[in-house]
Amino acid sequence: MGPVADLQSEWARLVIGSFVQAGVRDAVISPGSRSTPFVVAALEHDGLRCVRALDERSGAHYALGQARATGRPSLVLCTSGSAPANYFPAIVEANEAGVPLVVLSADRPPEFLSCGANQTTDQPGMYGSHVRFFANLGEPRGDLPSLRAVKRFATQVVATAQGPRPGPTHLNAQARKPLEPVTSMEPSAVEVHARVDAILGQPSTRLHHAAFVDPSIAEQVAQAIDAAMRPVILCGPADVRQGAASDTVVRLAERSGALVVAEAASQFRFGRAARVVLGAFDTIWSADAGRAELAPDFVLQLGTNPVSKGWERLSIDRRIPRVIVHPWAWADPSSSAETIVHGDIGDFVEQLADREYDVRRRDADFKTRFQAAEKVVWETASAILETAGDALTEAAVSPAVADALPEGSALVLGNSLPIRNVDGWVPPGDKRLRVFAQRGVSGIDGLVSSAAGVASKERNATALLVGDVSFLHDVNGLELASHASKPLIIVVINNGGGRIFEQLPIARKGKETWLQYFTTPHQANLAGAASIYGCRFCRATTVTELNSALEAALGYAGCTVVEAIVPARSALEQGELLATGVTRTFRRGAS
Repeated sequence: MGPVADLQSEWARLVIGSFVQAGVRDAVISPGSRSTPFVVAALEHDGLRCVRALDERSGAHYALGQARATGRPSLVLCTSGSAPANYFPAIVEANEAGVPLVVLSADRPPEFLSCGANQTTDQPGMYGSHVRFFANLGEPRGDLPSLRAVKRFATQVVATAQGPRPGPTHLNAQARKPLEPVTSMEPSAVEVHARVDAILGQPSTRLHHAAFVDPSIAEQVAQAIDAAMRPVILCGPADVRQGAASDTVVRLAERSGALVVAEAASQFRFGRAARVVLGAFDTIWSADAGRAELAPDFVLQLGTNPVSKGWERLSIDRRIPRVIVHPWAWADPSSSAETIVHGDIGDFVEQLADREYDVRRRDADFKTRFQAAEKVVWETASAILETAGDALTEAAVSPAVADALPEGSALVLGNSLPIRNVDGWVPPGDKRLRVFAQRGVSGIDGLVSSAAGVASKERNATALLVGDVSFLHDVNGLELASHASKPLIIVVINNGGGRIFEQLPIARKGKETWLQYFTTPHQANLAGAASIYGCRFCRATTVTELNSALEAALGYAGCTVVEAIVPARSALEQGELLATGVTRTFRRGAS
């Protein structure tokens, strides 16, 4: 094979070995020729769990799901050309959501650039500002300084992906034929092999981030909470590890007298914190009377901006003093925050919970009326579902899924209507669920793949609640989902298109002929889609059928696609009924 192949194999072994030393444990590999040396090195490394993905788009989202579940970057590895470009949607999501991800793209030698060579494009800097760090390794060299630099680059890529602002990083490596591994080493390569062994035998450089928040900042925030009559702790979508702060949030709420309002993806809605959490605030603040009568005078926002449209309208209607605590983001789309604290949310809340508060300053009537409104919302929602009987509606799917899942399960929420349906129709509960949501750029792409990645790292069952358009957008994700070794339930709400657009102004103000270009109605055979990769499939048109399907799926160690067929406009109609019922209650209370 010659010295080129020898050097290339050793170089690839050093890259992969350095990744593992730096903390990478999972690799998602897509097929290709140029990446051969790295694929072989990955497969031969005992410290790396490798998964194959035929579609790079799907593979990258699968790795995102793994990273969301573990907090550790997974490696995605591909060949040259359009292959790394297909990682782009997942990279954009990882960038905005702060999810660690390491990309290793194989590349062709420099003489093939800008000359029309096959499977070649300008890969260095391909992801632009969407990655935290990029390095182009160039071609392999066997001298000691170059080999040490390879390990340093690999270590930098992994360390930077993990923080303090987590996100995607990219290493591009050019490889020259022959690409296949050597079976017997040339004498000239023996020295390089020994050098690589020696470098891998040395510990990786360690990077430490200072996450200390000045106690005086916590004191100022505590004073702001204590000075308020109607303080609220507002919890939007967050990393699953935020659930570890549940007890601390409860302690702060009880000591300070602040209300806690939390969305499903906040990690405080289901579990230990549920006893102090109010979950109906979106419905309450979506009503004009709710915003007028139940507005806080101080908000402590934990994590990213909520999905809630009610909160969005409230924050636009009036300037409410607000402090945002987030590990790294400027999470203030309304441009109205007084203070933003970058630091660990759990640590900062613990500092707040250790302070003394005078709860006699609180507006007891505000708390009583908010709790009463919360009760009305859930009673109204329950009555609407009961009126529908056994007929399956969009609003009924979310509670059925949440009720069916065992303690400690993972619930992955699709964007558009599914995440909003859970917030609007599933009240807080003491059953602990790990909730995952793709809210970096809130796209519909890669949701099936991401759920499969989550499932690969969960000890218990995983359920994905997803719309039909989102499901069809990532049908190839079923290839990875089909490898699940524990229950993975993909509940597809089939309402015949993207029905969230029926709730937007385009449906009211546009021409009727326009709407189909937004809702994208379809006649897709979901059973056929599931059968492509051998996933179990069942269809439900009633609540009873859905409950039976969920029970059976939870008893199966693999992937089940459950098609929940609902009336096309049921989300819109039941949502209007809920809003009308709550508004009517506010009016009765005012009379």
